[in-house]
Amino acid sequence: MDNALYFPFISVPETPWFTRILLYWDQVGSIIPFEFVEEPERLSGYTRDLLTDELLTQIHPGQYLWRAPRFKDAFVDFVDSLPERELRRRREAFLGRATSRIHTEKMQYIAEYLIDAHLAEEVNQSWCDVETATAGEFMVYLAALLGKLEAVESTPVTDHPVHFVPFLQASQSATRVEAQLAPLRTLVLDKLLPVPERSVPVLKLRSFKNKHGDRLRRFRHAIEQEISNIADMTDPGLQAHRLENFIAEKADEVEEIAAHLSEGGLGNSTLSKVSAIVSAIPGVPALVGLAGAVYSAFSGGTEKPRNGAFLYAAYVQTELG
Repeated sequence: MDNALYFPFISVPETPWFTRILLYWDQVGSIIPFEFVEEPERLSGYTRDLLTDELLTQIHPGQYLWRAPRFKDAFVDFVDSLPERELRRRREAFLGRATSRIHTEKMQYIAEYLIDAHLAEEVNQSWCDVETATAGEFMVYLAALLGKLEAVESTPVTDHPVHFVPFLQASQSATRVEAQLAPLRTLVLDKLLPVPERSVPVLKLRSFKNKHGDRLRRFRHAIEQEISNIADMTDPGLQAHRLENFIAEKADEVEEIAAHLSEGGLGNSTLSKVSAIVSAIPGVPALVGLAGAVYSAFSGGTEKPRNGAFLYAAYVQTELG
C-alpha cells in the first residue's frame, strides 16, 4: 500500500518521524471526525497547514464504518473473550480514572457497549472516556479496519508503539505452525530510510515531494520487498546475514537520498529505525485476537478486506527527539 493512515490522535505530530511518513508514502491521512471540518481551529496549526497543502487528507470514520457490517460485534466479541480477571482489572483501572478520550464518531455503537461494561463513560455527545488499555486496543482495531477498506486502502502508522503490544500478543493463531512463524512477522527496517533531523516547513516539504516523491516511493518498495523475502527465511542466522548484506547494498542509494534532502533545503538527515511490518502469513489459518476481529468485522458484507501490511509500528529513537 502506498498510503498511510496516522493514529491514535486527530492532529498529527510535527516531528522528523512524521516528516518521513510524508516523504515516503504517496498519501497520508488522519482519522478526523466530521465536526472538525466546521471547526478546523481545533486542529493543530501544523495539521491545518498540511491539509491546506494537500499533504494530509481527512478520513472521517462515520463515512466508512458502515462498510464493515460487524464493526461493533467483532470488537465486542474481542473484549468479551478477555479473561474475567483482566476485565476486573480494567474496571478497577477505569474507576481509578485511567482513561483515554475518544470521539464517538470513531466508536459508533461500541461506546454504548463499553459504557454498559463499566469500561467507559460519556463525557458529552461527542466524547467518551475509555479505560486506557481498551482505548488503545480500539484505536489499533479502528485504524487497521479503516486501512483495509478499498476506499481508504492505507497502512496504519503510529509514533506510539505501545499500541502494538496487545495487537502482536493477541494476533497469533492458536496453531503450532503459526506460533513458530509469528516472530517472523515483525522485522525492523533499521537505518535505511534517511529522514531530516528536524521538522520541515510545509512548503519545502511539498516542493521536495513533488520533485523526488516517485524515487522515494520506489526505494521504500524495494526495502519492503526485501524484508518480505527475508521474513520467508526460516533460519535466523541466514535472516540476519541477508539483512546485513541488504543494508550494505543500499548504502550508496541511502547517501544519495540524504544528499537530495540537504540540497532540497530540508537540512541534514539521520538514519532512523523505521517500522515493524505486521501482516498475515499466506496459507496460515485465520488469526485471532485483534487481527481476527478486523477480518471478522467484514463478515456478511460485500466488501473484502484489502491485502497488505496490517500495521507499521514506528519506533522513535532518542536522537529524533
